[in-house]
Amino acid sequence: MKVIVLIAALLLGAMTISTANAASAGKPFLRGVFSSADLANRIEVSLIKNPRGTSIIDPDRCKLDGSCASPQNYLLMFQISDPQAHLTDVAQVPNLLRALRVAEAPSGEYWLACLKPMGDGTYKSVLHCVSRSFKPGEKVWTDPKTGRIVLASDCTNPVEKPVPSKACVEINFETKPGDTVVRFALLGPQDVSDDCVGVKRSGEIEFDAMHWWVDECATRYCDFSADASVVGQPVRLMGSYVPQPGKHVLRLSAIVSRKSSQYVTVLCLERSTMTFPQLPDGKVSLAQITEYSKNRQEWIISHSDGMGVRWRDYLLDDSGAKKSARVYYTKAEIPKGKPQLYIPWGEWKNPE
Repeated sequence: MKVIVLIAALLLGAMTISTANAASAGKPFLRGVFSSADLANRIEVSLIKNPRGTSIIDPDRCKLDGSCASPQNYLLMFQISDPQAHLTDVAQVPNLLRALRVAEAPSGEYWLACLKPMGDGTYKSVLHCVSRSFKPGEKVWTDPKTGRIVLASDCTNPVEKPVPSKACVEINFETKPGDTVVRFALLGPQDVSDDCVGVKRSGEIEFDAMHWWVDECATRYCDFSADASVVGQPVRLMGSYVPQPGKHVLRLSAIVSRKSSQYVTVLCLERSTMTFPQLPDGKVSLAQITEYSKNRQEWIISHSDGMGVRWRDYLLDDSGAKKSARVYYTKAEIPKGKPQLYIPWGEWKNPE
């Protein structure tokens, strides 16, 4: 993997960083609802004002915590998640909600819908959006006719399906104050199922699904193509984001951890927002060359090399039921006998 570290670092030396502000994560549909009947009443009031159901149900709540759902958002998600309910019109939504029954939330993680801010004041409802375990004391509202879990009571987000935990593995890593961008890419022979794939950022309880998630700090100069050429497998998944200090989890399909798997996940960090320095065109002075060299060195030392996580780097967890890999922030943190996975800063300058 040293060669991967070298190539990834050389690639970084030619790129321009464009650090974006952290994009909004998935939003709740409508918090502060007491029951499914209460939600039905609120939707009916909204429909009186706008029979098409395209208006935000509670504008004040929307400003408070991002609970910006419209009746149409609920209808569209119910039509996908609970097709046996046979909803064809937004006016049918209140009756469905009043028929729901409250139940204790099951254990395990579930995929939930969320609202994706579109940047123009509107919100798109996305079914396979975030996954999490139900919170302590949280209830679920179920359809007695189909037996499906329809809504999570805390956020009233529609529920899609369970996360197949036995089919998932995790890569755990940490960021520190001063880190500005996390970048990662999955290289392998074929696309992976999005039933597992997600990212849980520091401070969050939910995994963001990757199939709709925008690469927050995308740059055409960092497409992991050099790593792909070394591994001999194309990039199947790529992402980046602005991290908060703390622990993060990248969740993937267990196919990446099977013996002799050809999948490799490459992870790297940045600690700078500066763009890679460029010499001006034409004749340059000695002073310009000196300044360029100084800035280039400053840029290089604030960007880590790439660390590749391979199938043999995943270990059984304490329960013996799921594999995970840990990428440490420094080599000194690695416990004795554990895989040598850590964020390598500048090691490409002295490759073994």
